[in-house]
Amino acid sequence: MSVEVILAGSNNIPRITYDQDEDLLSITGRSIAERSDIIYTPLEQWIRSHLERFTTLRIVIFLEYINSGSSKAMRDVLRMLSNYRASRYRIRITWLYEEDDESMYELGEHYRDSLGIDMEVKMVL
Repeated sequence: MSVEVILAGSNNIPRITYDQDEDLLSITGRSIAERSDIIYTPLEQWIRSHLERFTTLRIVIFLEYINSGSSKAMRDVLRMLSNYRASRYRIRITWLYEEDDESMYELGEHYRDSLGIDMEVKMVL
């Protein structure tokens, strides 16, 4: 299995990895860095670079918590992905949330509905 670590993650920064065998980009953990650009600028650059070479990508987002600055940056990333999907790219996005985490459920629904993106919002049991 070939897994590329895009961002190692910490208590304040989500871990971002790409599993080449599964064509799966995973974003997990907490996103509460004071400067969201240290997370989301490299992520946007990685996505653009990947989609220059490939036309497919699966993305799973499973965050415990996200602050307002990171939330805006995440919205920008999702908007960018939606624009790629509108052209020739096959991008599948899944937003995961824990059973008792209503705020993360609502945020996933909000992103999906307000951006009009095709994103599965799914509970993890």
